[in-house]
Parts: sequence; structure tokens; C-alpha cells
Amino acid sequence: MKPKIYFLILCLCYLSIPIVRAQDISFRHLTDNDGLSHYSVTSIYQDERGLMWFGTTNGINLYNGRSIKVYKYDRNSSNCICNSYIRQITGDRNGTIYFGTQSGISAYNIKEEKFSTLLTKQSTNIFFYEHLYMAYKNQLFKYDGKKFDLFYELPNKHNNISTIHISKDSILIGTSQSGLYILSHQQLSHPIPQGNIKDIFKDSSGCYWITNSTEGTGLYLIENGKLHNFQCIEDDPYSITSNFTHRCCEDKQGNIWIGTFDGLTKYNKQEKRFIRHKKKEHDKSLTHSSIWSLYCDDQGTIWAGTYFGGINYFNPEKRVYYEYVTSTKENDGLSSGIICRMTEDQDSNLWICTEGGGLNKYNRKNHTFQWYKHNSKQNSISHNNVKAIYYDREHQALWLGTHLGGLNKMDIKTGYFTHYKYSKEDTTSIPSNIISDIIPYNDYLLLATHNGIGVFNPQNGRCRPLLQNADDAAITKFTIGLLIDHLGILWITNNHNGVCAYNFETKELSVYKHYHSIEHSLSSNHINSIYEDSQGKLWFCTNESGIDLYHRETNLFENFNVLQNGLSSNLVYNVCEVDSNKILITTDKGISILDYQTKKCTNYTNLPLVSLKENALYRTKDNEFFVGGVSGMISFTQNSTKAFSRTYRLFPSRLTVNEQEISVGDNSGILSQSLSSTKLITLRPDQNVFNIEYAMTDYIPFNEDVILYRLEGFSDKWAPMNKQNTITYTNLSPGIYTLTVKAENKKSELISENHLQIKVLPPFYRTIWAYCFYLLCAASITYYLIRLYKHRIKLQESLKYEKKRIEDIEKLNQAKLRFFTNISHEFRTPLTLIIGQMEVLLQIGSLLPTVYNKILGVYKNCLQLKELINELLDFRKQEQGYMSIKVSEQNIVDFIYEYYLLFQGHAQKQKITFSFLKASDDIRLWYDAKQMQKVMNNLISNAFKNTKEGGYISISVKKRNQEVLIEITDNGKGISPKDIERIFDRFYQTEQLDSLSSSPGTGIGLALTKGIIELHHGTIEVFSELNEGTTFCIHLKCGNSHFTSEQIELNENEKLCKTEIIKQEIQQSFLMEQEIEKTENETITKKSTILIVEDNEPLRKMLSEIFEKFYIVITATNGNEGLKKVQSEQPDIVLSDVIMPQMSGTELCQAIKKNMDTCHIPVVLLTAKTGVEHTIEGLKMGADDYITKPFNINILLSRCNNLVNNRIMLQEKFSRQPQVTPYILATNEMDKSFVEKAMNIIEKHIDNTNFKVDMLAEEIGIARTKLFTKIKAITGQTPFDFIMTIRLKRAAVMLKNNPELNISEIADRLGFSTPKYFSKCFKEKYNITPQEYRKEERKNINEKK
Repeated sequence: MKPKIYFLILCLCYLSIPIVRAQDISFRHLTDNDGLSHYSVTSIYQDERGLMWFGTTNGINLYNGRSIKVYKYDRNSSNCICNSYIRQITGDRNGTIYFGTQSGISAYNIKEEKFSTLLTKQSTNIFFYEHLYMAYKNQLFKYDGKKFDLFYELPNKHNNISTIHISKDSILIGTSQSGLYILSHQQLSHPIPQGNIKDIFKDSSGCYWITNSTEGTGLYLIENGKLHNFQCIEDDPYSITSNFTHRCCEDKQGNIWIGTFDGLTKYNKQEKRFIRHKKKEHDKSLTHSSIWSLYCDDQGTIWAGTYFGGINYFNPEKRVYYEYVTSTKENDGLSSGIICRMTEDQDSNLWICTEGGGLNKYNRKNHTFQWYKHNSKQNSISHNNVKAIYYDREHQALWLGTHLGGLNKMDIKTGYFTHYKYSKEDTTSIPSNIISDIIPYNDYLLLATHNGIGVFNPQNGRCRPLLQNADDAAITKFTIGLLIDHLGILWITNNHNGVCAYNFETKELSVYKHYHSIEHSLSSNHINSIYEDSQGKLWFCTNESGIDLYHRETNLFENFNVLQNGLSSNLVYNVCEVDSNKILITTDKGISILDYQTKKCTNYTNLPLVSLKENALYRTKDNEFFVGGVSGMISFTQNSTKAFSRTYRLFPSRLTVNEQEISVGDNSGILSQSLSSTKLITLRPDQNVFNIEYAMTDYIPFNEDVILYRLEGFSDKWAPMNKQNTITYTNLSPGIYTLTVKAENKKSELISENHLQIKVLPPFYRTIWAYCFYLLCAASITYYLIRLYKHRIKLQESLKYEKKRIEDIEKLNQAKLRFFTNISHEFRTPLTLIIGQMEVLLQIGSLLPTVYNKILGVYKNCLQLKELINELLDFRKQEQGYMSIKVSEQNIVDFIYEYYLLFQGHAQKQKITFSFLKASDDIRLWYDAKQMQKVMNNLISNAFKNTKEGGYISISVKKRNQEVLIEITDNGKGISPKDIERIFDRFYQTEQLDSLSSSPGTGIGLALTKGIIELHHGTIEVFSELNEGTTFCIHLKCGNSHFTSEQIELNENEKLCKTEIIKQEIQQSFLMEQEIEKTENETITKKSTILIVEDNEPLRKMLSEIFEKFYIVITATNGNEGLKKVQSEQPDIVLSDVIMPQMSGTELCQAIKKNMDTCHIPVVLLTAKTGVEHTIEGLKMGADDYITKPFNINILLSRCNNLVNNRIMLQEKFSRQPQVTPYILATNEMDKSFVEKAMNIIEKHIDNTNFKVDMLAEEIGIARTKLFTKIKAITGQTPFDFIMTIRLKRAAVMLKNNPELNISEIADRLGFSTPKYFSKCFKEKYNITPQEYRKEERKNINEKK
């Protein structure tokens, strides 16, 4: 009777409490998809390490926070549980876990990781209190470590014990039919006379909670010796969920959780009421209604095992987020998981815009949902994709912006919808059916649409554009967000086009964009949203650069990003204020809270949502934050996000070596006890790859700690552990290491560090025995080396001698080359004298034919000697790597055929059959014709030298694949095999070749030939047999891809040199065909002076004789003397040798060209150096021409004459032609600068009739005599004449271009005293009066038109 009265009183108390529905719990799940062995979980237990054990109807599951390990019965293994159907799990908290199964009791030794069977008959219940107790039928047994002894027996043998609970002073015995018995102080009582007692639980206050799973008698409570009964009342939401109860547990706040047949029930002991948590139709609810097992772990997490749904767990104390997910039932959840904007009404209801699910109303008091979706058959919202929302508190209406559905007005009281859509025919309709944002403005609404901003009148439903200016409207056409700040400025978020600020009073629109040149401009043009906090600060959320704070006083932006401030991501969706110094930021990676004082962020990235979404952040009036994503919504308060203490353990749980999992006592020999109990593991050298998985008994799903590890002895740096909590190392050096794992920034008393020593053994070859063996071997080797030492000394001496001999030979060869090269250079000067004198003699027409022929023979031999010298110099260049080629595409057949024709006459004389074979008339090949000429000369000449009379020589050319083959074949005596290997060595001569040739060669021809072929990236081969003949075969690649750009294209210097070479050839050809027009040259250059600088007396004398017919000749023997004579005599041209004592020719040229007084004098250099690099050097020094020895005297004379004559002709042209400027007379930079300076001074004083030569000299800054000399040398005129010429040239220009000026005005402007004097001077200069010149120019202009 008393329990019933207590129950009625409790019900009356419930009726006096306002009806408030419990907020749903968000459960995490472990099912068979996660590795659970079966979905029916019968028992839950946490061992002393913190690991969770789940007993199922098909095995045991060990969960370490990341993975599940399953233990089942295995008839082939002794280390297994006795049966896979688990009834109950308990433990002694000292290394042993006990499992009650359907066919007995098994024990698990944690340290040894071994199972043992304690009992092989079925037990109904097990319980551990100082000892293990087991119930069987009506008897209770106690385990002493070896066997089970009878401890107590119920009087009635038909009373089967179903559950027991043993404490210090009492034993509670639940039966399957007869209710509950209590044995206390040897007295047996029977408080519950009947029923199937499923579980007995004792809470922290000493109260007992007894469940009944079959009779439906509800829940019993024994408190202070009094019995209370709680039963389910269907109409009472505050009664227990179901009368069929299974398990109980207590959380860390003292609340009792009851697992029932129909869900989970929480009993608040302080408020004395129940709160129901039933299964709902969404992913975060219970996986099954029937709760079979319950357990509260050390962290306060509640683990619920279900009959068909595996494990469900949550932490009621450390609950950070409330989750809201989609549901198939309207009352239980969201209609769509894609969340958009939100707002709150006066009743604290939250209105949620969704994409695809219409509008959702969330009642925050009773935690229920109401959906408003589009229904074409009745009045409803126009579209289910709702983007914008505004709550009109005064009229109790909601204004909704949809995507493609226009604007909707919802009357909250009636639920009636009014639609406003865009119409082409109605200019007062809304701008677009796509509305992104709605905000109030006075009595209007501002609509952000995809066709600009509209001002909507709610009274009459008409709309007009906000911006009348076409340019402003174009900028804001695609508006995605609006905000009016506390100053009344409208901020407009454009789509990928920055932001705008609109002043309603001035009607001005300001645009803010990102500019690379402005450091503190907007950091991105893609702005997602704008927010104003309580202090009036404006925050701009960017899509790739973090968040910007706008400073009104400077009109600049301050950026906060990942790198500088620790933001979780630079893609920021929205922001809202937490307090005066903190703002909450949503990003694509989670939530960040920015502390504005420290400018640092705290990040929360492990959220229940898959991904957050833009415009899905809202703060309610009571400071609850709602954040939406694409899979639902969460809510939290500021306090819930604060870090809370977490206590858990870190220890190694799984070891894998060389991809094999290590078990205790296996063949690897690594573990003698469980890894969690091991302090040191030892690895052999071949066990070089190991992986350690760590268990972390932290089952709170959010804001997890960062776990760090460090392997001391390998690295001193801490590294973050991966999400799988595994650490892998490979190929560690032998030694002892300590692996330390800890939680970042956690105190050791909360979470202690874990230390594991790892010893890596050295391989055999690094052990002590190996080192002894090495020492013995080293001693033996040392003894052997000592014996060999003397022998090696002898060998070294021999090698040194041989090396020295080879070096001496190489030095001798280099000395020979240097000698030949120097001699060749020395030969050039006398050879120049000889060739020059021969050319003079050959030009004499009165010579007898016999004399002429002898002189011609000498001349030809001199030219041949010149070619031999050039060949030797070319070979020297090749040896030193200076030889280069310039290739161009030509027909190789024509090239070789020309050489065939050249040698054809010689073949007829020697009575040798000479043939030319070709596969085609046109074979294109890239090659340097000048260098290939030397190759053909050498090979064909060698063939003729070594072929006897009556023999034959053939030349063939053909194309095979991608190469051209050229073969020169003869039937001479051939070459022996020993000579073929060295035939291309320098200075090497075969006996056969020497014996055949009347004049032995130098031994460099074939070496030069091979070098030229290799420069063309080709190869040359020789095939020969004694007395049979010889064939030289050349292989050249087609195309030009194997040549460098320098070998193909000409640079500026090479072009210059090429031009000079072409000039020489043209001039030489011209001189050979015609005689020099001596008479004309004499009349022009007779008065000119030439300075010849040459240290060789005979050559100097010959040059003087050549030039004295045309010039006044001055000579000098060296560069210093020549420079002095240049300065004193001021010659018209200087001819100088390059190589001279005291001062070289190039130094002399440089000195002349750098002196203002002499820089106008042309310089011609003579040299025996034929290299292109020497020509370039001379021209860079300012030389006007560069001629190599031996030279043709006609070419030399013509070039010098041309330099002098060209200057005289230019001076005459300047003087006689009005249009010609004086700049054509300046041939170098110094002369150009001088002329320009003089011209500027004359132009400055051109209208001054008193401007004289003295004034010009004074302003230029040189003496009058030097001015006279310089101007005379450049222009051929006196300074006075030069000034007059400039004035007259200006007059000619004015006569042509200024028809409005008469002759008198022109004369006055140009400094002439009278028009008559001007006309006189003009006619004397140009042989025409000013009037006639003007008429003639006008006539020319008219004719052109």
C-alpha cells in the first residue's frame, strides 16, 4: 500500500511542473559495420586500463577508441573463451576479467593476454566483490582462486537465482520468478515477493535499483530500507518509458539511467522525475529501442547495449553540442539537412530556412519541429528552396526569399502564405524570383536579388529599384547579402565583385575591392557575408583570405587569417559576436573563436556536422548559437565550448613488426606479456619495420586532445600522432630508444605520459664477436700488406717513370705545336712582303712572258705556303678548343662535286681513274662549308698521294636513314691494322704513306679532319687492307637539332666579322677584274696624310712605297711614337700593326679613339692573327678596319682610300645639301656628343647677329685653336663657316615649312644683319636664291600630292 501512495504523490508533483519535453540526445554508434561481432550486446565492462569490453551473443569485443578486437570460441585453440554467447562481464580491477557464458565461466589475464576456463557448467550470474561469486539454480558459489565453493543456498530449491549483488553488509539476490531476497546479518528478507529480477544496481548514495524485464512491474527503488515502485503511465510524459526494465547505471552527476524495452530513461534524483529518450527516426537517435546493457565509464560516458542495434553511447556531463538532423517524422527533426538563414520570433521559436525542405519551425521549449513545405494543392510556400528570412515582429509575419519562387509573406498566426513574383509586364514587381537576403529599411524591405536591389513596399506589394544610376545598378546586379550599419550606411555584398557602401542621403555608392598595390585594401573580392558587432565594428568574411575588420577612421582593412592568427581556414562563411572581445567564426573546416585582444583563434574542428554552410549561423536572445551545415544543424552555448578536464590513459595496445601482428609468447619472442604491461621491447636486426598502435581511452567525441610522440635517441622533436593513433619507424640504427607519448598541453596528473623503451639489436657483423673477428682479419691483412709494400713501391716507381715519360711526350708535342704556331705567325710578316712585292710585279704590264710566268709561279707557291700555315693554325685552334663552326643548310652533292672537278685535271695527269657517285642530285645537309673544304682537301689529297699511276679513286655521297654518308675510296697500298688504330693521332705517320709520297706530310691533316667532323657531331671511319686499298667513310647527321643556337645563328659580333669578310672578298674580286681608278684617288687623297706604325722595317718601307703615291706618309716604329705623332701631326688616317713593342696596335687604337682631339681619325689595323676573336677584339677597340697578313696590296690601298674618301664625300654632302644634318659626320660617340653640344649652342644663339667663334669656343669650353682643328677635322669647314652652314640649313627648313614668313623675317630670326646679306650667302652656298628655293619646294610638294 505504501509504494502506491508514494507513487500517487510523485505523480501529483509531476502535474505541478510545466510540461517541457527533453531535448534529444545525440548518440554515437558502434555496430557490426564498425567491426562489432554481433548487434545484440548483453553486457558492458571497462577494465582498469580504460578499455571497453562488450559481450554479445556471438563473441567478446575489445574497443580501444579506434578499433575493435573480437574474441570468440575456437575449438582448435586453447587460448579462447569457452563459449561465444556472453551473458555477463565483470573483473577484479587487478588484471583479470571474468566472462559468464552460456556454457561456463572464462577468465582473461590482461598481462599475459590469455584465456582460461574456470567452470564448464552454465551459470545464471556472476559478481565480483573481493572474490568472484557465481549463481547456479538456487545456490551461490564463491571462487577461491582454484575452485568454486558453496557460499549460500536459498531455502526453496525451485528459486532460480537470476542476478546477485554483494556488498559489505548485505547480499541482494534476484530470482527468475520469486522476486528479490536480501540477506543481511544472516537474516533473509523478501521485499519483492514475485517477478523476474533482471538487474540489481547500487548507486553512490547506497540506494538499490532493481529492474524487472518480463512481468512488466516497472522499476523498484530501495532507499533507506523503503521500497518504491515506478511504473509507466502512457499519458504521463514524466513517468518511466516502459514497465519492462533491463539495466541501470549512474552518471557522474548522480542521475540514474534505466534501460528499458522502449528506450532509455533518465531519473533526476534532485527533481524526482523521469525524462524519456525514445528511439526516433533520425541518424543520431538510438539504433534500437530495447536496451539490454548499460554502463557508465570513468569519463562519465554512458554506454547502452541494444538487442538489435549494437552499442549507443553519449556523455551527459560533457555534452558540447546539441544536434538536429533530418527525420522522416515531422515532429522529430528537420525536413532537410541543408540549412540556410535563421531567425527567432518573440516566443523564442527558431525559424530555419532550408534548401529542398522549405521552412522549419523549431520550438525550443518542447524541442519539436513543424515543417512548411510547398504543396501545389493548397496554400503553401511557393518553393522549398528558401534562402532569406525576415521576422516582422509588429505584424507577426515572416518574409521569405526563395530561389526561383520569389518573395513570400507568412502570417505566423494563421500560417497563410502570400506570394510576390517577378513579372515582365509589371514594372512594379520584384526584380527577380531569386532572392538572397531581406532586411528592413524604414517602412520598406530591401531585397537582394539576382537582378539588383529592390525596395519593396509591404503595404501595397510594389517594388522599385534602389539604385537609379545604370553603372551603380550594374555593379550590384548580383547581390547576395545586405546590411545597414549603425550609421545608416547600406553595405552590399556582391557576387565575386567586392562590396559596396550606399549612402541613402547622398545617393553615393562606394566600391571596395582588393588591390594588389594597396597593402590594406580588402583582402578578397569574393565576400560571403558582412557583420556588425555591438561596438560598431564591421567584419567581412572572405572566401579565400580569412576575415577582414574595417577601420572607418582610416578607411583601411585589417586581415585575420590562418597563418597570422591561427584561423581554422581562410574560407569564412559567417561571423557573430560572443562578447565584447570575442567573435565566433564559421569556416569550411569548423568553428573558430577569435579573441580580438590577443588576435589569436581557438579552433573547434571536430564537429558533428559533415560540412558547414554559408549564412547558417544565428545567435538567439538567450545566447545559444545555432550553426547549420549540409547534413543538419547543431547548437551550443559559450560555456559548452570551454575546455573541460578530461582524464584518460594512453598506452600501446597493438604491435606489428614487418607487417605481422605480435602476440604474447608467439614465435617472434618480442612479447612475454601484454604490450600495455611491457616497459621494454627488443627487436632483432631483421625486424626493421615496426608499427605501434596506441589506445586512448577518451571516448568523448568532440574537442579531442592532440596526441604527441617523441622517440628519444632518434629525435628531440615532438610530432603529432595520426588519426589512427599509430606510430611507424623503419630501419632504426642499433641502440636503446624511449618512445614517449603524451597529450598536448595537459597536466601529467590528469593524463600521464606513456614511456616505452625500444632496444634495437645490432646485426651479427656489429656484435662483439664480429669485432674480434674483424680484428683478427685486420692483423692478417696488415701482415699481408707489409709484405706487398716493397713490391708496390717498385711498381709505383715504374708507374711514375712511365707517367713522367708520357707527360714529357705531351709537353714535347705541345712545345712543337707552340713552336709551329709561333713560327707560322712569324712567317706571315715576311710572307706578306713577298706576296705584296709579287703582286706589284705582276701588275707591271711590260714584263716578258717568261719572267711573268716565273713570278707567277713564285706567287702561287707563296699562296700554297699561306694555306699550309693556315692549316697549322687551325689545328692549333682545334687542340686548344677554340675552333668553332657556323653551319647552314646547303646541297652537299654540289659541294663535293666542285672538289671532284678541281682534282679531275690532276687525275688525268697521274693517269688515275677518278669517279664521282651520287644517290641523288639534291641532298640537304647542315654544315660549315669553309671547314668541310679542309676535310675534302685532306682526304682527296691523301688518296692521290697514296695511289699509284693507273689506279682508281672514287667519291660517293648518299643519304641513309637520318644521316649522310661520304666515302673516298682508293686502291692504293692500304694501311696495316696496327696503323689504323692510330691513323687519326696527331703527328702520326705510317710507313706505307711515307714511302708512297714523295713529300712526307706533317701528320696533322687527318687529326684536323677528325676534329672538324666531330664538331659537326659526325664520325669518320677508315677501312683498309694492305695492297687492296683504303676507304674513308664520313657519317653526318641530317637536320640541325644537334647544333647549338650559337653554331647556327650569327650574333652581332659575328655578323660584323662576316660582313668584313664578305667585304674583303667582294673588294678582292672587284680588284681582280678591274684596276684601281688611280686618277680619281689621287685627286681626292693627294693632300691627305697617312701615319704608318710598323715595327718591321722592310714591311714599313714597303707600305711607305705603296702609299706615298697617294698620301703624305709619316711613319713610326712603335705604338708610343705613333701616338705622339697622331697628336702632333693630326693625320687623316692611321695604319698600324697590332703586335708591336711598348704599345700594341689595339692599345694605340684605343688611345686614339678615347681622345677628343683624335677620335675622328680612322684607324686600320694589320695583324698576323687570323682568329675571329682577334678581329672582334680589334673592332671593339674602335678600329675602322681590320686586315690580316698576308694581305693583297690593292685591297689594303682601296680600304684606306675609301675611309678617307668617304669622310671627304660626307663633308661635301653636308656642305652642299640643305637637308643633311651634321650628325652624319660623327662616326663615334665622342664626336656625336661634341657635334650635339656645338649644335645646341648655335641653336641657342641663332638669332644673335653678334654670335662669333669666340663665344662658341667659350661655351663649349675649349681653346679657339682646338675648336678650329676639331670642327675642321669633322666637317671640313672652319668654325665660322660651320655656324653659317647651320644658319643656312635652318633657313632652308623655314623656307619650306613656314610659308607665312617672308625672307626678311627669316633673315632676322636667323641672325643675318640684312635680308640682302642673307640672300647672298644662301645663293653662294646652294646656287639658288631663297625665293627660288621656296618656289621649287612648293612645286615638289604639289607634285607629290
